[in-house]
Amino acid sequence: MVVATAGAFYLLALACPISMGLMMIFMGKGMGMGGKQKKESGLGEHGSSLADLKAEQARLAEKISALEDRPAAEDAGERERTPAR
Repeated sequence: MVVATAGAFYLLALACPISMGLMMIFMGKGMGMGGKQKKESGLGEHGSSLADLKAEQARLAEKISALEDRPAAEDAGERERTPAR
């Protein structure tokens, strides 16, 4: 009877770590741990290429520069018309 109880105890003691390991493996595959395909293709999170992102950065830099060069009086009038977010 002692041998059967010890065997059952070891079986129960190993059931938890084994099931946790299997869950980690299966959930990792579902969440994209094998995400080598996305990285290798050169595409970002939203499918934009590096050239597209650089073009967007240049466009935004020009817009920021234009906004910084505006006179302060225009900025004050713009703030009054723009609703608070």
